[in-house]
Amino acid sequence: MGTIRIENHEIPFREGDNILKTALAAGMEIPYFCYHTALGSLGACRLCAVEITPKDPGKAPQVVMACLEPARGGIEVSISSAAAQQVRQKVIEFLMTNHPHDCPVCDEGGECHLQEMTVACGPPYRRYRGRKRTFTNQYLGPLVHHEMNRCITCYRCTRFYQDYALGDDLGAMRLRNEVYFGRFQDGPLASPFAGNLVEICPTGVFTDAVFRQHFARVWDLKTAPSICPHCSIGCNTLPGARDGMLRRVRNRFHPDLNRWFICDRGRYGHQYSEHPARPLTSRVDGAKVSYRQALAAAAEQIKAVGDKTGGLGSVREDLEGNTLLRALLNGFNGIFTAFSDPRLEAATITAVTALQNTTGAPSLAEMEQADAALIVGDLTAHAPMIDLALRQAYRSGARLAVLHSGPTPLARFAATALAIPPHEMSVCLSHLSERAAAPSAANSNQKEMLANIVVSLTASHRPLLIGVTETLSASQIAVLAQLAAALGPGARLAYALPGANAYGAALLSQTGRATAMLEAIETGHIQNLIVAGNDPLGDTRLGARWRAARQRLDSLIVLDCVATATAEAADILIPVAAWAERSGTFVNYEGRAQGFTHTFRRPEFLPSTAEVIADLARHLELVLPDIAAALGDTFPGYQAPVPGAPGSPLPAPAIPMHIDTTIHQGCESHPGRWQAALSTWYGDDPLASFAPALTELVPAVAALISPAAALNEGIKAGERVRLQGPAGTVVLPVQPDNDVAAGTIALTRAVLAQLGAGHGDPLELEKVS
Repeated sequence: MGTIRIENHEIPFREGDNILKTALAAGMEIPYFCYHTALGSLGACRLCAVEITPKDPGKAPQVVMACLEPARGGIEVSISSAAAQQVRQKVIEFLMTNHPHDCPVCDEGGECHLQEMTVACGPPYRRYRGRKRTFTNQYLGPLVHHEMNRCITCYRCTRFYQDYALGDDLGAMRLRNEVYFGRFQDGPLASPFAGNLVEICPTGVFTDAVFRQHFARVWDLKTAPSICPHCSIGCNTLPGARDGMLRRVRNRFHPDLNRWFICDRGRYGHQYSEHPARPLTSRVDGAKVSYRQALAAAAEQIKAVGDKTGGLGSVREDLEGNTLLRALLNGFNGIFTAFSDPRLEAATITAVTALQNTTGAPSLAEMEQADAALIVGDLTAHAPMIDLALRQAYRSGARLAVLHSGPTPLARFAATALAIPPHEMSVCLSHLSERAAAPSAANSNQKEMLANIVVSLTASHRPLLIGVTETLSASQIAVLAQLAAALGPGARLAYALPGANAYGAALLSQTGRATAMLEAIETGHIQNLIVAGNDPLGDTRLGARWRAARQRLDSLIVLDCVATATAEAADILIPVAAWAERSGTFVNYEGRAQGFTHTFRRPEFLPSTAEVIADLARHLELVLPDIAAALGDTFPGYQAPVPGAPGSPLPAPAIPMHIDTTIHQGCESHPGRWQAALSTWYGDDPLASFAPALTELVPAVAALISPAAALNEGIKAGERVRLQGPAGTVVLPVQPDNDVAAGTIALTRAVLAQLGAGHGDPLELEKVS
């Protein structure tokens, strides 16, 4: 640590920092374009010119680029010297020679860094009267709009897209004054982080194509600190609304989580709140009624059956809604769980239990510091921002190992990638755990590769293990935790959980409750079911069974903000506010409780789930504690997190782990020659599936199998096969894929729902002649 003199102020600097970074950290403004905290310095724009004067009087002052000049003692820096100002003014004037005169209608207006720097540094008028250089824009897909004529060649876009996010379908082309940033040909950007170009670009070359459809000046937008509802990471966001409509979502900096970036699901998934099919009016038996009438009808149904009522919360429902629904069910001894699938219930509760019994999951910033990592499952689809964090670890030299059953983009960066059939995953994880505890000789090629993974993890200083809960069983999750323990206290463990509040939902649920509820409905012991934010009738594995059980219910009461299969089948439907229209709390994969507040109110009356349940309790003449008291009773010492604050660990009693992790030699029992694997993509989410811009990018539906399996079956690419599952039959074209495990058919969530199969379930395959 030393000090440097900038504008006659002594400013401390850290070893290795440059003058620009030092000045910005001290709150001093030096104009710049190409520098970005996450991307570092390049010196391409030449705008951060400053004049430095050495202590040696024999050396003349010189103009340097602040982003490239190391901070060091013994020099004086002037931002306001005439020489530095002249350089900056000439840079701006040069950049403006070709810049279009579209400021009054430019969608970057109000957030344009070029405009700000021109006002701060440049000449007040344009002298150039010649012909402008122009470019042809490209179609880059439904998410990002291209306006290449606004470019100032700062290279931020390619430095983020290629160097930081490791994408390969956007780059810089041509030379000198003709440099062009785009794709080799028109087409959607492939990266799940492409939307960050909108915020990275300082001039509006890349703008939000979804926002453009309902554009508003940014100073007219209502904003409020929020939390992304689309996965378990808990990225901090800033929704913007106008005239009762959500217009866009942008990143909001969090030092431990997303920091400068969010994934495209988080940025564009908000369209579900404006979907034409979104329920906005209460319904009873298909007829539109008022909110009060719907409450009265629900109360009447519940009173008629008393304790024969069940409550199904959700991993995407906030902590307040789930807690109050459980409190309501406790009032008449009803069954509550937040999960419709017993396997997912057990897996999620086991994952949360495992984290409680360790030092806790690392933040994304800590994941970037890992020097070796084992990933089990597809992070790109289930937790894209963990994927991005591991890409930074890879860039820093970390060795990644990936165990997967279906395609996963992260495998291309892995030192070791093994395609493992779902029913063999337990054996592989057990083998890793045993070798970590007591190394031994390998006797097969697969075991040798597993041994190499163990060597990499044990030799590292900061090993990291991450599992995807939705594609792991409870026992597999527990074995992964055992492996982390065997690696020693330096190993960190994390799980990608199945929803924004899955951690909180697991703490409110108990293993076995989903099975108990379903059986109670089937036997008539539950006659009314209250569903908050869940879609049991659309469940991948058990949807058919839930649909049959629904016929035995006297009344299905649904509280939701999207038109799920369950909402469409409801006897009483009460629409609730979407996440940007309410206040609440999500508990992320770390167990960090983060608060969010409503950004705007819609013209329609849409209460939160917690408000609906409180009103329903009053109609039932039940005395429920208010939400603060209910949360305090459930989580002793709980204090509601302040929206916009970093959040804090949720105080919760530890859950005892009672999972048998014993794996028998050989493969787990698996009838049949084929098994299903969930093959999803980064836009797959119960809410984002109602976002039209994202759904345009859904991959083509096909049965993905390994090339070797296709050859053995005599099936060529594009030929059709008939798949038979527990609940149905589907005919699909075959697509060979090297990332699919032997004996495995990788299928989308929608296809698995048609078949009534989950990840690892048996399937039958028949070639269609």
